[in-house]
This record gives sequence, C-alpha cells and structure tokens, in this order.
Amino acid sequence: MSLIGIRIKNIRKEKQQTLKEVSQGIISIPYLANIENGVKTASIETLIHIANRLEIPEEVLLVAEEKTDFSILQELNSIFEALVFSNTMEAEQKLNNITENVDLRYELPAIELGFYCLQAGLYYKTWKFSKAEEIERKHLNNVAKHSAETFPTYLQSFYYYCQGVKNAHATCNYSLSRKYWKKSIELTTKPDFLVVFNSYICTYYICESKYEPALKYVAKAADLIQTFESGKQERIISVLYFYGYIYFQIGFMKEAKNKFEQAMIYFSEYPKAAPIYYFLIQFKLAEIQQLEGNEEVFNEKLMTLYNEIVAHKALNIEFNNNDFLVITELMVIFAEQGLISEVNELINIMNDIEEHVMELDFFIEYAETLQFYHQNQQTSYEEKMLQLLKKINNSNDPALINRVKKHASKHFANSTKYKMAYDILS
Repeated sequence: MSLIGIRIKNIRKEKQQTLKEVSQGIISIPYLANIENGVKTASIETLIHIANRLEIPEEVLLVAEEKTDFSILQELNSIFEALVFSNTMEAEQKLNNITENVDLRYELPAIELGFYCLQAGLYYKTWKFSKAEEIERKHLNNVAKHSAETFPTYLQSFYYYCQGVKNAHATCNYSLSRKYWKKSIELTTKPDFLVVFNSYICTYYICESKYEPALKYVAKAADLIQTFESGKQERIISVLYFYGYIYFQIGFMKEAKNKFEQAMIYFSEYPKAAPIYYFLIQFKLAEIQQLEGNEEVFNEKLMTLYNEIVAHKALNIEFNNNDFLVITELMVIFAEQGLISEVNELINIMNDIEEHVMELDFFIEYAETLQFYHQNQQTSYEEKMLQLLKKINNSNDPALINRVKKHASKHFANSTKYKMAYDILS
C-alpha cells in the first residue's frame, strides 16, 4: 500500500490548504481524499501536479523505493532497540543526528513516518508529552485512518511502540497499551524484545490490580530469560521486582521479600540495572517491615531512602521514571505524618520535571492539601480537598483514592460536618 497520501495530507495541512484548493484543476476532491487516505493510488502525472500546487519539489512525492538509502532504516532499527531497552539518551542522540543531517521528505514515506513514531515514542517515554503530542499532530494523526497491519513490518513495530508508550504514560489507558504490546510481540522473534514486551504487559495489568494475568506474563518473561547466554540475563532484576510486587499486593509477604532481596543481590552483577530499580525495591522492603509490625524500622528505612534521594539530587544525577513513583509515595506518607520540610523537598524535585504523568499529579495535589492541614490552615485545606475530591475518582490508584477520601471524611466528621463526611465515603 502506498503511504504517499499521508505525506500529501501532512504537507497540505501544514500549508493550511483545503482539499478543494489542492485538487482544483487536477482531480476531484473525493479522489484527492481517497489518495490521502490510501484508498486510491495517484499516477505520476497527478503527483507532479499536486507537488507543483503544494509548491514542493516533485521528488518529495516521487520517491522510488529502489533508490532509497536503507542505511537510514538500519539506524531507525537501532534507535528502536535503544528505546525498547530504555537507552533513551542513545536514542535521542541518534534521532537528533538524523534531524540535523537527513531531509526525510526525500525518503520513503514509511521511513519518514517511522522516524516520527520513534521520536514521539521517545518523548512519551520520557514524559515530554507536549513535544510528543505536537509530533503526532503534525506527522502521525493522519496515520490513524490507515490500517497499520498493511504497513511495512518495521513501521508497524515503531507505530505500535509509540502507541503503547503513549497509552501507558500519557493517557493511562492501560488496556489499550497492552493491546499494542501484544501486537509488538506478534512482530518479533527476538527473545530480549519479547522479555521487555511481556514485562510491559505485566506492568499494565498490575496498574489495574489484575494480578493473575500479570503473573502469567512475568512468568513468560522469566522463561525467556532462562534461554539467554550467561552474563546477558540482567533483565532478571525486573522480573524479580515484578514477582515481588505482585506477591506483595496479594499478601504473600515472605515470597515478596525473598524476590526483592534476590534482586538486590543481582545489583552487583548487573550494575546498569540497579539505578532503575534500587529506590523501588528499597521502598517495598520498607513497606514489608511496616506490615510485619516493625513501625520503627519502617520509618528509619523511609528516612534513609529520603536522604539517599536528596543526595541523588545534590549530585545532579537524573532520576528515572521509577524513582518518581517512589518520590511521590514518600511525599504522601510524609505529608500524612506532617513532615512539612521533607514534603517540600520532594515536591521541589517533582516540580523540576518538565511534565508529569497524570497519575502523579494526584499524589502531589494530595500532599499539598495535607500541608494546609498540618499548618492548621483549615479553610485552605477544605477548599483544596473539595477540589481534589471532585476529580480523585479519575485516578487509576484505588489505594490513593481510598486514602484521600478517608482523610477528608475523618476531618469533616471531626468538624461535625457529618453528612459531608458520610457522602465522601458513600
């Protein structure tokens, strides 16, 4: 299927021209619409006329597959691999190099679209949502009317990756995200890719508290890792973390602790994986202490973790996305305990992020609300809490929803506003 219609539509939209303006005297409006949507194939003569009307070089619409430099495709594949394995700095450098040195309009439309899928995927992965959305608006929105299954395999892979990350991080549509990761699995036979995609599916079942299917997919990832050569099994750390997290959530604390401690042992063998999971695992081990009744040890571990996070920031070491999950959890716990200075420090870290995942904004807003509570600014607390209650049900975290409502209900009950307190929990 020719994708040149997408290029025509993107250029036409960029130049703010209508179908009527571009098609006039060349072809009918419906015929141009069909070309843009991939229903009809334009003749060379028609493409030349459209190029002239759009005031672009004819070669932009007359790209011949046999004359394409497929070294760019090889580079795109290496960028895709870097993204899959979360080597975002490498991916960004390579994408920037292409931007500076290649005019993608003279490449196959599939290669151009592939580049923008990867670029948007990078920005969604690193939470630069505005940049990702701008790329989608300018280059990828018109792809949606086409059947991705008809794209070249490499473009399908890049497109599914972009949409998987988008729905995981930006829209928090975890069901749709899993759909794209499952499609990604169908397109590859690479065991290391399959481990990552199965782990992603596990993650977004976890996000919806669906632990049985989550266990199924983490088990698939674990089985695949067993086939890896010795020394290349660093993804065992992520698998152990997911096992530990699932066991923690379903109440098997002995098994959870065992998995987390196993992962900690592997940090020395696979140091590159340590920064991704260190804070997460330390936080879960602290929570296990609390559930075992060791409240003093729990608080000590949290304060140690807090000090490590602050030291991490002081060294100007970048936090990863997993770290932000821990920071917001710590923020809420400290806010509930009334540790105002610690909460402010953690909020400052979060405010340094260019854009947040929507879910984390709920944690930040709850922590800010609790600051008013502990500073005895009850009017401000109530105003901010009522604003939060209006939207907290949009959260994907049932535990956070419960915490917010429980705190608000208790406060209003203590203020003898019993009906309000009851309504919050009903």
